Amino acid sequence: MMRVDKKNMVLSVRSGSVVTKNLKFDGLVVAGINCSFLGSIEAKEVNLGKGCTVGGKIIAEEVTLGAYTQFNEIEAEDVVLLAGCKGSRIVARSDVRVAKNCVVGEILAGNRLLIEGNSKIGKMEARKIIAYG
Repeated sequence: MMRVDKKNMVLSVRSGSVVTKNLKFDGLVVAGINCSFLGSIEAKEVNLGKGCTVGGKIIAEEVTLGAYTQFNEIEAEDVVLLAGCKGSRIVARSDVRVAKNCVVGEILAGNRLLIEGNSKIGKMEARKIIAYG
């Protein structure tokens, strides 16, 4: 289900896994497709595959969510959402990039918010908002 590489500080979660507790790691967390996290994820960097679900909060410096991932709240430095992600809130100290067909209730970005394609965002706040495509 989970494998830790202490040399490179990488925690890998196998595709289709269900993690029932909060996950805290001082490195990179990589999850395969269709993983479910019932608790929160706290790490230096989080990369989730396609179709993952996070019930709690994601706290990291860099967050990349694969296509069609569902999340509750993200608190990070930089955030990248790929196509079709759904969530309620993103708070980023720097940049947020949102791909097409995403649905997010609120985005607060410290620097730039880039929206590519057709996405639905309830409330957005950033120093610079760029929408194209």
